[in-house]
Amino acid sequence: MSRTVTIVTPENIRVTYRVAGFASRLMAFLVDLIFQLMLLVVVVMFLDLFSGVDPLGIGNIVTAASIIAANLIIFAYPMFWEMVWGGRTPGKRLFGLRVVREGGYPINLVSSVLRNVLRIVDFGFLQLSASAGVILWGVPGLLCIFFSPSYKRIGDYAGGTIVIVEEGFSPFGVRESKPTLSAAVAYFLPLVKNLDRMTVEDYRLIRRFTSRREGVDIVVQASIGERLARPLIEKLELELNIIYQLQFADLLEAIERRYAEERGVL
Repeated sequence: MSRTVTIVTPENIRVTYRVAGFASRLMAFLVDLIFQLMLLVVVVMFLDLFSGVDPLGIGNIVTAASIIAANLIIFAYPMFWEMVWGGRTPGKRLFGLRVVREGGYPINLVSSVLRNVLRIVDFGFLQLSASAGVILWGVPGLLCIFFSPSYKRIGDYAGGTIVIVEEGFSPFGVRESKPTLSAAVAYFLPLVKNLDRMTVEDYRLIRRFTSRREGVDIVVQASIGERLARPLIEKLELELNIIYQLQFADLLEAIERRYAEERGVL
């Protein structure tokens, strides 16, 4: 079974992702589960404060609030982190994994909600009656991942998502060697800011340029780079000291790298 997925972007750029396997996803899930259990313990401890004596008569309210909090911890925890960290929960971040939408696009709220709410189905909760149920302990999800060519569970199919291994990580979070940034690009990285002002179209245009840069004459690189970079310098309000024209191309590569890292666009 292939461990990679290759897509072609609207700009006709081929991008290959390494798909996360069962073992790395399980380890990331267990790390997140530990954090969730710790939060649930805090909720239970808070609830115990109002058990027994309830002079203010707010025990029922606290109980209801605790039930709501427990459900938020179970279901909203992954959604929150996937939105804040661009498709990564603490567990996924530790093991170098990221959730993206099919086509390589960043995960959005709808996809996150669908894939995480359907964990109930993946885990195998079956309600047989009003007072009885069965837990299949993740068998449906495991079977789905096993037979899926891209290791997708049921929630991934519903949300249109895949879990990938980030560039520079092994499945268990060990750093792999990767091409070192040139000194010229590295110089601009800490100067890039206000990326929230960039649009997806801006990013795609930059990526199209950087992906083809190596095969273009230096003079052409410098000319096109300047035309693309000047509007972005103004939009992002970058304070730069451009000495020679080719630096505009280096700046675009730095912007593309920072945007990809922060927004989860690979």
